[in-house]
Amino acid sequence: MLKSLSLSALITAGLITGAMAQSVKPPSNGGMRAPQQQQRGLTVVNRSDTVLYRLFVFRQGGAEGPDRLGQNVVPSGRSFQLQLGRVQDCRVMVRSVFQDESEETRAVDICAEQQLVLTDEGRRDVQLDNATDATLMQVFLIPRGESDPGPDRLGSSMVAPGEHFRIRLRNFAACDVTVRASFAGLPAETREVNICNQPQVAFGDPSIPLREVPIVNRSSIVLYELYAIPMAEGAAPQQNPNWGPDRLGANVIGAGRDFSMRIRSGECRARVRAVFQNRREEIRDNVNICQPQPVVFQGARRLAIGNLYERPITGMYLSPVEERDWGSNQINEPLRQNGTAELGTDGGCRADLRIVFDNESAEELRNFDMCRNAAITLRPGWVTEARQ
Repeated sequence: MLKSLSLSALITAGLITGAMAQSVKPPSNGGMRAPQQQQRGLTVVNRSDTVLYRLFVFRQGGAEGPDRLGQNVVPSGRSFQLQLGRVQDCRVMVRSVFQDESEETRAVDICAEQQLVLTDEGRRDVQLDNATDATLMQVFLIPRGESDPGPDRLGSSMVAPGEHFRIRLRNFAACDVTVRASFAGLPAETREVNICNQPQVAFGDPSIPLREVPIVNRSSIVLYELYAIPMAEGAAPQQNPNWGPDRLGANVIGAGRDFSMRIRSGECRARVRAVFQNRREEIRDNVNICQPQPVVFQGARRLAIGNLYERPITGMYLSPVEERDWGSNQINEPLRQNGTAELGTDGGCRADLRIVFDNESAEELRNFDMCRNAAITLRPGWVTEARQ
């Protein structure tokens, strides 16, 4: 009885098991499982001399997607471990973009290769010489016959007057190109160049001397813009001239600070115009730029000083009465006997004046009226005279 039940149970179980087996749909691949996708990675090694800024990995013909470096960059001589996750296709495209906006794209088999080495092999260089008076802001190299200007070859850089810049070209086959350059404050330049035969492009005329002139802001207001144009010897200043580019570029000259202005000119005279933050302007005519002395811009109110003391004066300070600080020294060299100087301030009529001698002794005139007394002669008793 028990054996019969056991056999019956086994038969019943076998039937049930068979029924269950028949109810399961067999796999379409004949019972074999699909292989699982593996985690893939790629080590990017930068053996070029330029910082790697961006990196894109994508299927050929597909969207590039995000920059795989994120907030990172890969300096020259360094490497970066790229985690690609589970990918279906082994063959991908990798686009590398460098700091100078040069780039290269290559196909990589990430199943067979675990390392991508970036070098300067096959790179071409083109040197830019900025012999103009203005900052070079953008440069495009356009293969002849094409309309797409491509990337700005300066990247995030700018080329100051008299400076040089090297463009690095990767995967750039064209020799005949249109060079388009834009400047700060000057018209753009376009020219046709064969960069294979002539890998150097100069803007402006390097044969014209480049002069440097010290500019000093003795006012209490920031000097925002600075212009300069050559003047022929003995020529009268033009009315409403074309002042050209702002010589400061992205700079400003703070109160009491100085700046070395560059101007390319065959003439020894120039006209210089300063524009302050409050839009006040000052112009200096016939500035000698061949043997330059500092060009000093004072405040809106002027005070003429004459020195009759035998002892040289090494410091002169003029400031509004409401200011606690004397500000900067308004003379660049000692004022000797019978010498004259002009001081300036941007305050009201009431001002304080302090003079310092070469032996560090000092004399002061407080709260005097510059609007009533715009000239002072320094001699024994001058403080009392100025108050009368």
